[in-house]
Amino acid sequence: MTSEDDKERWERIRLILNKDRQAMLNAWNSMDDPVEAMRHGLRTEKFTAFEFLLLHCDDELNKSVFDMLVDHASVAHGCIHKNRAIIKMMSRKWVIEHIEPIVNHILTDETDAEEYYTRFAELYSELDDGLLNRLLDRAAQHDNPAVVEISEDYRA
Repeated sequence: MTSEDDKERWERIRLILNKDRQAMLNAWNSMDDPVEAMRHGLRTEKFTAFEFLLLHCDDELNKSVFDMLVDHASVAHGCIHKNRAIIKMMSRKWVIEHIEPIVNHILTDETDAEEYYTRFAELYSELDDGLLNRLLDRAAQHDNPAVVEISEDYRA
């Protein structure tokens, strides 16, 4: 049973969050170019950008910065779960139709191939088996044995 003190504390938390959310939305709604502002945020302070995208739930905004979201999904970082959550809350059909060209472009950079294949395999495993299987087929043909191993591990 929740104590009266904890109920009061919860109410204070709720009021603070609602007040801050309203102030945040007022600032957002006064932006000259919200998409460019978000792109700036994703380049300079991704934690705040991800938090805003999760709270704001604007599918059109998410689509406008989708290339950056996919790019952030290619490497491990402290916000990767928030980043994936944003991608997963978008229309699954739209994501599946638009993600592969971006991923394929990122995969042309061989400098961190193992990292990229690992992160995209993790994301694809949460999105769509077809995407995952095509990625694993590509990984199986890779020159880097560590990338080939990713394919083998996921299929095992």
